[in-house]
Amino acid sequence: MREDFFSTIGEIIKYGGSTFAALVAMSIYTTTDGFFIGNWVGTSGLEAMALVYPVMMIFIALATLFETGGSAVVSQIIGEGKKSLAEKIMRSNYVCAFAVGIIVAVVGNIFIEPLLRILSDNPDEQYIIDLAISFLRISFCGLPFLLTVYLTGAFMRCVDKPGHVFYLVGSTSFANIILDALFIVVFGWGMEGAALATVLAQIFGAAISFWYFKFSRQKFSTTWSFGGLEYIWQEVKIGAGFAVSTLMMCFIEYFLNATLLHYNAPHLLASATIANIILTFVYLPLSGLDTGIQPLISRLFAAGNEQRCLRVMRYGFFLTMILTFTIYVVLMIFTEEMMSFFVDKDEPITAEMITFVRAMFLLQPFVGIATWLSGILAALEDEWRNLFISLLPLVVQVPLIWFLPKFLPIEYIALNYSANDLAEAAVAFLLIRSFLREKGLSLKKIFA
Repeated sequence: MREDFFSTIGEIIKYGGSTFAALVAMSIYTTTDGFFIGNWVGTSGLEAMALVYPVMMIFIALATLFETGGSAVVSQIIGEGKKSLAEKIMRSNYVCAFAVGIIVAVVGNIFIEPLLRILSDNPDEQYIIDLAISFLRISFCGLPFLLTVYLTGAFMRCVDKPGHVFYLVGSTSFANIILDALFIVVFGWGMEGAALATVLAQIFGAAISFWYFKFSRQKFSTTWSFGGLEYIWQEVKIGAGFAVSTLMMCFIEYFLNATLLHYNAPHLLASATIANIILTFVYLPLSGLDTGIQPLISRLFAAGNEQRCLRVMRYGFFLTMILTFTIYVVLMIFTEEMMSFFVDKDEPITAEMITFVRAMFLLQPFVGIATWLSGILAALEDEWRNLFISLLPLVVQVPLIWFLPKFLPIEYIALNYSANDLAEAAVAFLLIRSFLREKGLSLKKIFA
């Protein structure tokens, strides 16, 4: 029993730990823009980033679609001993992801200005909208390279090199920090400098990706053949739940921004930006841990190794919850201190802003439960239940964003996030019970 415990924890650390570390580095990557913009551009820059955030969610949705689906399918193919086919599928993923990135970048640049302009016709708020547009026009150019980096991280785990994910993301994050400091602090380029730093860092990450699979010991075979489109479609179905969930967040953030501007509370846009940056230290590490061990669960289940598969699920749950509660305690106790990190000392943090952020964090422990449950569904390729979970925010958050300001002070509008955290955990729990029965498993077996 003791040997099983340590061997399973070792496997989880090997697969999930490196991805966890990589996404902590990605969290730092995300935080860097907020830090430099908040301290050198000012609160108006943070308010503009709130308008940018929904669009960035589209980027993450596409990345998650390819990363989650590609990881599950390629891991299963490798587990079946079909290495050559796995390489073909990987190449197909890169081509599809890059093409999709270019298409979305072109369409985004066409429609981004009218989408943001309709949020407000107040002249005082037009400056914020102008900052957001200038940032996004540059950021769209980096999307194909961002998707390439995400895919490479997924495939590094698939070829049994999860530790390399940290070096990939860490190098990209370090490049972004250096370029942010250069472009914003030294050159004074403001929002455009932040966007340019991000794009150049993504290009740098894509270059590392190309080198890794072309010239390192992990290089592809010499053939340039590709996997069939049926595998890409299978990946899309698997990753759809996570991607749609992220797209729902995009719509909800857009609706929230419009509501805050409607109630003349643009200062809370800065709180929303800070909260979303801080939450990357919740969502990305949690996602990193569970996404990292998904290929391991997929491989063990495909090989019929039920006992090891169940142990990975069980210990993955305990590690997820320990991480979740640790982060939660820090968030609730040190809310103001963390906010001050992103705000220039000459611009005060109001009680309204602190209340907004704490209301958003209120039920964060349920995020860990929902993330773990959704991770199992993705690892065992149940795309439809995950898709159903991803639609919950439309039912829960959108009505609350409309309803709460009519009866409570505007800062309590952030309670919509906490209500959704609870709803997603509850629904995911109910759905996974029926799913596990279909697979001949149960929650009791996992925790036996």
